Amino acid sequence: MNSYLIKSNAISLIDKKIDELIKELGFNDASITTYDLEEDSITSLIEDADTISFLTPSKVIIGKNLSNNNLDDKNIKTLSKYLDNPNSDVLLIFVTTNIDTRKKSIKEVINKLSLVNISTDTKSIVKDILKGYDVEYRVINLLDEYYKDDLERLISETKKLALAFINTKKITYKEAFDLLVKPLNKQDTLAFDLVREIALKDKKKALNIYNELLSYNIESYALFGLLESQYRLLYQVKVLNKRNISYNDMASILEVHPFRVKKTLELVRYYTLKEIRKLLKNLADIDYKIKSGIYENNIIIDLLILNIK
Repeated sequence: MNSYLIKSNAISLIDKKIDELIKELGFNDASITTYDLEEDSITSLIEDADTISFLTPSKVIIGKNLSNNNLDDKNIKTLSKYLDNPNSDVLLIFVTTNIDTRKKSIKEVINKLSLVNISTDTKSIVKDILKGYDVEYRVINLLDEYYKDDLERLISETKKLALAFINTKKITYKEAFDLLVKPLNKQDTLAFDLVREIALKDKKKALNIYNELLSYNIESYALFGLLESQYRLLYQVKVLNKRNISYNDMASILEVHPFRVKKTLELVRYYTLKEIRKLLKNLADIDYKIKSGIYENNIIIDLLILNIK
């Protein structure tokens, strides 16, 4: 049976897998028709699948964005009937990001499709794209760290590296670090790390993280504001954590992304409420001295780190 279901969030990986299926199953010379099931009906797709191809001996029909929204009872019945007696000259491929199969009829029709698994292991994806390159091992870790939650960006940035060094076929960590677009949430992650190293009184690591934050071309005063914001969030999260509130509920209460709350919870054990209040007071004093012209903007974070006791 030539009927498949591909489940993935990465468009590039989906397109690659579709190409692989077409070649593996011998549909290279087939006509290809794509339906967007958010706009096109499953009925139209099935009518196409049931119709004899006049221009080519076989055809590939792709139904993108299959979801519970377009799998109502009528469409389930139509699709199920076709899958019980599919057209052997048609390669039918459905694409979905997610389908809830708790409904019995949906589960039954989905089980009539051959599920195609796409590897989402970020390091494997990177190694595959950079096959034949001499890559410093930290480059792969860097790509994984930056884009493991965004496969499309991971693929795009890795291909950019491959193209940039296509002549030498050699990529160092420094070259990759300078060339890669740093993800937006990386700034928040580094702020969490900076707060942790300040708590651990590790001045060297704290200064290294601070210098990495500067690579985003953010003004020192803006970094100071980022740090102050993180400590305020840490105080709020610590208070709510004492009440045994889940991090998702905290995110809703504080109106911030759950990721920020989850990361901040990792810092809770390093500080007492008294210590956070003291730090916030010190930060407020520094802010006042900056605005009064007593402190220069470009040394405020250095002073904060070097005065760790």
